[in-house]
Amino acid sequence: MAARGKSGGRIIILVALILILLVGAVYVWLQMQGGQNAESPQTPEAGAMVDIVITTQAIPRGAEITQAALMTIQYPEANLVQGTFITDVNTVIGSRAKYDLDPGVPLTPSVLIPPTGGSVASFDVPKDFVALPVPVDSLTAVANALAPGDHVMVVGCMLLVDIDPDWQSRLPNAFAQEVPAKAGELNFSNTTILTAKDLGVIQGRVQGDGSLNMPTYVVPSESQRPRLVCQTVVQDAVVLRVGNYVEPQIAQATPTAVPEGEAPATPAEPTNDSVTLVVSPQDAVSMNYMMVAGIRLNMALRNPNDTNPIVTDAVTQQYLMEQKNIPLPAKLPYAIEPRIDSITNPASEPTPQP
Repeated sequence: MAARGKSGGRIIILVALILILLVGAVYVWLQMQGGQNAESPQTPEAGAMVDIVITTQAIPRGAEITQAALMTIQYPEANLVQGTFITDVNTVIGSRAKYDLDPGVPLTPSVLIPPTGGSVASFDVPKDFVALPVPVDSLTAVANALAPGDHVMVVGCMLLVDIDPDWQSRLPNAFAQEVPAKAGELNFSNTTILTAKDLGVIQGRVQGDGSLNMPTYVVPSESQRPRLVCQTVVQDAVVLRVGNYVEPQIAQATPTAVPEGEAPATPAEPTNDSVTLVVSPQDAVSMNYMMVAGIRLNMALRNPNDTNPIVTDAVTQQYLMEQKNIPLPAKLPYAIEPRIDSITNPASEPTPQP
């Protein structure tokens, strides 16, 4: 009896477990059926989209924009403000970047220079100013130390001579003599004009000679010596560029192959024979006149933090002698031998080699 009781209990437990599993399976099945039959929520309909043009690679300022550097992406038409983002790729190709553009930048008309627009360098010139190139050498350009952004003072030096106000020719005038072709005849068609070059006579002046007690006619022994004067012509000018302007180019993605045994070509270094200055329009006209007239222009480097006006005095020989307290040498009964007619820099001695 005891064995039968134990066997019956096990059967009851087993049946209970089977019923529990069946109920669980039915519950899971009902849940799955309910999820499939449930109506899925409706996704709201997306708004209309439009294509806008963006960059696919970095574009340097002033570089020409090509098809390879552009692509289009979708953008909500409702958020597109008329006249902002560009939607047609063909209107961009051939334009130039007004600024450095990073990859993925949506293009707008404000960052582009049209194909028929001006140079990129013109955008470096501030409003109400102009850029003027000035020919220089190592001495007039602060020993080639100038760089874009430097502030310089420009000094001009010129030579002045006395001229005849009517003929606008250098004084003294030359004498000329009319010599008829035949004695007793004065026919200008047959008259020869002898100038000072032929006669060896130039205009002089009459002055008294104390030793002879009689007037003498004195002529100059050489042509008129010009007089030098130097003065500041531009107080503060900004260096825009040194040397010739080089249009910025897009860097090549892959280097050009160099044949074996040949050295790679080195890019030509920019020349330093000119400096482009940012000056006022009036200073540009004045400096242009001085360059055409052959007036020497020297540049003196300024501290960029020093914006105070510079007031200088014009320097002449008289100013130099008086302000620097340079005495006029006395006429002595002795002199240095050999005679010195010009000043030259002493020749530098070569450095001895060990």
